[in-house]
Amino acid sequence: MLTNCHTLILLTLLNHAPEPPPEEQDLYLYNIAPDHLPLAEKFRSRETHRFEPPEGAMACYPKLVWVKCHLIVDNFCHYGSAMKPEGKLTPAEKRGYTYERGRDLIPLFTDFAREMAVPLTEFDAHYLAHTMVEIAVDYLISQADRTVPTVVRQARVRATEDQMREYDESLAALYGCSPEDIAATQGVAARFYGNVDDIDYMYLDGRTRIVLRKLRLPFSEENTARARRLILDSAERLPNYTTFIDDSVALLSDRDAWAGDTPLASEAD
Repeated sequence: MLTNCHTLILLTLLNHAPEPPPEEQDLYLYNIAPDHLPLAEKFRSRETHRFEPPEGAMACYPKLVWVKCHLIVDNFCHYGSAMKPEGKLTPAEKRGYTYERGRDLIPLFTDFAREMAVPLTEFDAHYLAHTMVEIAVDYLISQADRTVPTVVRQARVRATEDQMREYDESLAALYGCSPEDIAATQGVAARFYGNVDDIDYMYLDGRTRIVLRKLRLPFSEENTARARRLILDSAERLPNYTTFIDDSVALLSDRDAWAGDTPLASEAD
């Protein structure tokens, strides 16, 4: 799932809505780190979507648990379970929310690909439709509750120097890099998406870049307009996403069952 979905789940789980307390605002940065870091060239999603803390890292940096929380939600939305299944499943075999709902969007994607003269296999159609569910849910959340998209933005601005130093050191320990590598990713979202402070732009026009990049299409004005229409049409076809939010919170509510340093892998996209 994408930023707003992860944020809303954490807000609900920690009873922080509408705004987390200052001493815990940085938790929301940890929670989106697996998706945020790969916007920089230094990191790859397949690396950030693995949780294998070195010995002693969780004791030194307990906030890393919220990185693991992200991976559990990703597994749940892809597979319908907290753990990634053994073996490799095709997109058509996956039973999480995004793939189940994505099947209803495949005709939209097929028409879009034909219109854009892009070849689309059945495998690609299932995969891209699940991505569109993630984009559409994030858009719907941004329209339903305008406070949710502000949480991460405010955390970036308001986090103290000590909080950001701990963040850089924690993720460096987890991913085997330097704190400077983590610090260098600040501002990378704006460089990729554009105006991240404009909620309507960020979660509609900004997200068209995900669609166009996956289809290897240029970010032209015409292509952006067509991708924008695809997102809006997809959002209209989605059933109530709050069921997924509630189910995710229920899955995470027993923190003792998942919050240790046991390794965990998730799907990278």
